[in-house]
Amino acid sequence: MSSRVITVPAPVGGLNARDSLADMKPTDAVILTNWFCRPDKVINRKGFTSWSTGITGDIQSMFCYTPTSGFQEMYAVADSGGSCSIYDISSTGAVGAATVSSLTSAQYRTHHMTNAGGTYLYAVNGSDDPLLYDGTTFTAINGTSTPAITGVTTANLIDLVVHQNRFWFVEKNTMSCWYLGTEAISGAATEFNFGALFKRGGHISTIATWTIDAGAGMDDHFVVITTNGEVAIYSGTDPSSSTTWSLVGVYYIAQPIGPNSHIKYEGDVLVLTKEGVLPLSKALLSDRVNPKIAITDKIRSEVTQDVASYGENYGWSITLFNPQNMLIMNVPTSSTTSEQYAMNTINGSWSRFTGINARSFVNANGSIYFGTNGGTVYKFWDGASDDGLEITTYCLPAFNNFGKDSQTKFVKMARVIIGYDSNISINTVVNVDFDTTSPAGIPTYTGLTYAAWDTAIWDSSLWGGDIVVTRDWYGVSGIGYWAAINFTTVANSASIEMYSVDYVVEEGSIL
Repeated sequence: MSSRVITVPAPVGGLNARDSLADMKPTDAVILTNWFCRPDKVINRKGFTSWSTGITGDIQSMFCYTPTSGFQEMYAVADSGGSCSIYDISSTGAVGAATVSSLTSAQYRTHHMTNAGGTYLYAVNGSDDPLLYDGTTFTAINGTSTPAITGVTTANLIDLVVHQNRFWFVEKNTMSCWYLGTEAISGAATEFNFGALFKRGGHISTIATWTIDAGAGMDDHFVVITTNGEVAIYSGTDPSSSTTWSLVGVYYIAQPIGPNSHIKYEGDVLVLTKEGVLPLSKALLSDRVNPKIAITDKIRSEVTQDVASYGENYGWSITLFNPQNMLIMNVPTSSTTSEQYAMNTINGSWSRFTGINARSFVNANGSIYFGTNGGTVYKFWDGASDDGLEITTYCLPAFNNFGKDSQTKFVKMARVIIGYDSNISINTVVNVDFDTTSPAGIPTYTGLTYAAWDTAIWDSSLWGGDIVVTRDWYGVSGIGYWAAINFTTVANSASIEMYSVDYVVEEGSIL
């Protein structure tokens, strides 16, 4: 029988853990680990390099101070056996002495405000007095400090947001929030108890602002989310006045996960819940939880399994990395290890990252960093190795029947059209009939020979740093009704791009 060559695009549609293996689009993938989807190709994820060392303890949170001009300052908060400290990690290298020490919790949440007096950052953790930073000094704030917040036990404040130029704080394990005056960083705090609104119990998990077009222009709404997934939305500016403050409604979503469970995203609020990452704009259109509206819908079964296995671990978070159009969902798989799901915010395609044991992420000065339980801060998406270690990628695209589901196929050869700029190792096999087993054996080494200066011919030779596109065929053997290439790479200095997959297929009988 004659053979034919069939071309399938690279899996730019990303990881699919929702649909049947026999009902996936050709551009989806069953396994896509340490790759990142772009609209036109799939690339291997970048690595990380050491940024800050010498931190004592496990890093549990990180934050930035953003002045009105100049570089952002960056801080890491570490727990060393119950004694917690804040370290300045604005510069790379070994850190100096702790900026703030003798704290009881390293799990901080922060927010900025700029008023006539300057730019201020508040940091709260629900155990220690809030810290107010003015760009020079961290000041512990309580009822007798200078400045001071009165009327509330400040050490109980565990979350915060600035809404309509006013600081709001959450009192831990309660249904109460406390707010200050307009543009104030101190003074008498006023309680607003939301308990009568919520029927499912629990306490307030987090608060946020949500910019909504209410028909007369954009308006910021105040959002209160409880640990049991109830959401209250308020509009207005002054919570002390019924004429300028009103309840929009109370809604239901899935239970949020962890203290870092929401971010603002393109005029919306994304909430990390037990049903995935939900955009409020869609979640509040129904009076019931609808997991299909989650932006994680396509990876829902994997997220559900992770929540069941690791949902109680500290370190769940969602982070935007805008320079790469990337949304990162961190999954703490143990007290020392983590994995991530990464979504391209342009096309909504997901993949999985491994080997990045992050406890927290932070963006600063156009880059992204993460802290670990070993007390080291790393700069992510930097270089092509994991601090000198190899990065291994795995790809099993969607199974394909090549248009003839009732006939057996003999896949004799396959190739992945890829580009790379340094030496890599490759292992390629073909899996048939929904076998998802990873390739066995050691990847085959594929090297590049670069031109030598003063010897090679200009415009004809290969120079270091160039992406070289290869079209090498691999002899494979697979007989079945459905087939997919199973492709693994190992590298510690290479950028890799995947464009398409070709199969040489010989069709057999119907039986």
